[in-house]
Amino acid sequence: MKRFGRSLLAEIAPLYLAGLAVLLLLLLVNFLLTVLADALSRGVPIGLVARYLLFKVPSAASAGLTLALLFAALLVLARRVGDRELRAALTLGVSPAALLRPLLLAGLAVAAFAALNNELVVPWAEARALQVQKEILLEAPASLLQEGAFFTDGRGRSLFIGRLLPGGEAHDVVIVAPGGLSGPREVIEAERGRLDDDAGVWRLERLRVRVLEAGRPSLDMRAEHGTVPVRNLTAAATGRADLVTLPLPELLDRLGRERADPAAWTALHRKFAEPLAAVAFAVFALAVGLASVRRDTPLGMVSVLLLTFVYYATWSVAKLLGAQGTIPAWTAGWAPVVLYLAAGSALLALAWRR
Repeated sequence: MKRFGRSLLAEIAPLYLAGLAVLLLLLLVNFLLTVLADALSRGVPIGLVARYLLFKVPSAASAGLTLALLFAALLVLARRVGDRELRAALTLGVSPAALLRPLLLAGLAVAAFAALNNELVVPWAEARALQVQKEILLEAPASLLQEGAFFTDGRGRSLFIGRLLPGGEAHDVVIVAPGGLSGPREVIEAERGRLDDDAGVWRLERLRVRVLEAGRPSLDMRAEHGTVPVRNLTAAATGRADLVTLPLPELLDRLGRERADPAAWTALHRKFAEPLAAVAFAVFALAVGLASVRRDTPLGMVSVLLLTFVYYATWSVAKLLGAQGTIPAWTAGWAPVVLYLAAGSALLALAWRR
């Protein structure tokens, strides 16, 4: 590799690590505030919270690994444009191709590392984070229960609490066992219930149990008492887990069983698109740098942050719309990446001609 390319990567590397550290910190703080803040305030051991955050690092890194490259590359190229280094290099005969090669190498390396992290480390870490989350529920169950909140037990059933009285007594409890596209398989309604910490169960009273087949009731019965295991509850779970954290074989198996599931298809496209975003970022960063040289208008820190945030915003919205089936799964998975790659390629083509 040419000396200029090596110096470019040497300057990007520390900024990449710093940007990754900041992104991880922000994402982990978000995990802490949304799930564990109340539990921590009620005396859950700090070691338990630390274990949960540690196991959440790979999941947070899945987005941060590629996004940090965009931030670091833009910042370095903006600095070199401002100091006239990039203009001097081009004047002395350094071609855009010579500048693109080290950036593409960095993009491919980050993409490979992100893909390995998503496929091998994230599923392992998420499973252990879930176990720690269950332990936190047992440490301070009352702190995590809220009116109108959904929980998911070890059998995949959703538990809903209509009203929560002082002392932990719940009223209007509904338990739904999902059945895919055909609707729920089972619906259990209870007038009230209470958490039994020692036994690790919910004790429900005045139950009505309905078993459904193709949306139609096949069994309707009532009972005075019943129990639901709390040791397999996912604390403060308000929706389906992000399917992109599943290993690829499990995700493909799910698609084999539920071919019309938009969330699974979106996750499949994201599996490949999100790591490859690093390559698109390499092209985009150089294109923006060369365009800045031609116009003699170096990027400022605000512009760098804005260009980085635009990807995060489009990625967040696209994956949500794809999972809901609002937009096609391939659009949700690839649109944010293609946006940066197309813009970067167009700017790079213009700079190359000049």
